[in-house]
Amino acid sequence: MYFVRRLRALSIQSSLLDQTSFYKCGWAAEKIRDWQLDRFNEQWQKMRRCVPYFREQALPDSFASWQHLKQAIPFVDKRTLQDNVVAMTDSTRPPDQWRSTGGSTAEPVRIPVWNSERMYATRDMWYARKWFGVDPGDKLFLIWGHSHLLGSGISGRVNGLRRRLTDRALGYHRYSAYDLSEPAMRRAADELLRQRPKYLLSYSVALERFANVNKHRQSEFHQLDLKVAIATAESFTRDDSAQTIAGILGCPVVMEYGAVETGPIAHQRQDGKFSVFWGHYYIEGLESKDVPGTYEILVTSLYPRCIPLVRYKIGDLVSTAEGTAAINQEFDRVIGRCNDFIVLPNDDLVHSEAFSHALKEIPAIMAFQVVQSEGGKVTLAYIARQPLAPLELTDVRRRLVVINPQLESVLIERADFLEQTIAGKVLRVIGNRSNGFQSNASTIEAR
Repeated sequence: MYFVRRLRALSIQSSLLDQTSFYKCGWAAEKIRDWQLDRFNEQWQKMRRCVPYFREQALPDSFASWQHLKQAIPFVDKRTLQDNVVAMTDSTRPPDQWRSTGGSTAEPVRIPVWNSERMYATRDMWYARKWFGVDPGDKLFLIWGHSHLLGSGISGRVNGLRRRLTDRALGYHRYSAYDLSEPAMRRAADELLRQRPKYLLSYSVALERFANVNKHRQSEFHQLDLKVAIATAESFTRDDSAQTIAGILGCPVVMEYGAVETGPIAHQRQDGKFSVFWGHYYIEGLESKDVPGTYEILVTSLYPRCIPLVRYKIGDLVSTAEGTAAINQEFDRVIGRCNDFIVLPNDDLVHSEAFSHALKEIPAIMAFQVVQSEGGKVTLAYIARQPLAPLELTDVRRRLVVINPQLESVLIERADFLEQTIAGKVLRVIGNRSNGFQSNASTIEAR
């Protein structure tokens, strides 16, 4: 399998060199925006003809400035995308696949994609990892979702087998992030030490839990000489979490920021700031009326996509001391909430991503929320135009039981309203936390 990893590394090297050279251009911010506008106008010629959502509007043939574009095209939010996926899709060729978001905002979206889009995400991802000395051939340990194991029938088994074989060929070892109990996290530490990877990738809350449970093994972790631990999909529960985890693991701890709809948008550097991949996305910031000193980010794609994004309101707030103009290139932090977890009757912790993976194949669900009462009862509330069909409910329950048998008792019910944060985002989990692993929901969020 080492031979496969080296071949993959060699195949990525040339594009990685190009990417590194591109971002070291040293252009002034204004020149970068001009370059981005030219790139967008090139894409816009096809979008106007081939994307019904834009074709049916009276829009100009090109844009003289970004301000011109902002005046002509209102932003698109996740609900608009949910309701208009077909109209927003390029009609020239069919999707190669559909990608379902885990719903970090508890509002899952199914996105059509072309296989060619991976190239852009791959370049940005490896460009950022190179900052920490990570090579595409390095072994990776993931504390991650196992949604590939939740499928049913022959196709489910085939997909699961394909994922396992692919992981093995690439040198990836995947450990489930659904179960955050102490025994599970101790087993994860045993596996990490046995596998001896070069770097680690994890949901942020799972990584934090892993480090806290295994802090007595700090000296063993340091001997691994890990290059970096990359947190993603959400933010940590505390401002000092990254520093604490770095001390336990003996390596830098940084965040990759993006979304299923977009791929990587930005990546945290050693100095803590996030560098934006501005060669593939133009980022604008709208000053938040609810959280002073922060900006809601809007994303515009600059490369060919099955579903082009134009002023897409991804649902995150960022902060920067440099003002809105700087957001297109870098920002200081992402603000909001972490994805959280629930506590089962036996005190096991289940990451909330388990629920999004159980629901994401049900297109009818527009948003969901996990509610835990004081007595430990768990309710999975969802918003949809009509109640789920019996077969859909059965499939959701089957997936939950695969994740943890105790989830069989979860009450699943349709709701008219779900609780939201001050920034207007649906809270994925609400209810009691009795195990001392608290989330600072008012101040954190990422991807």
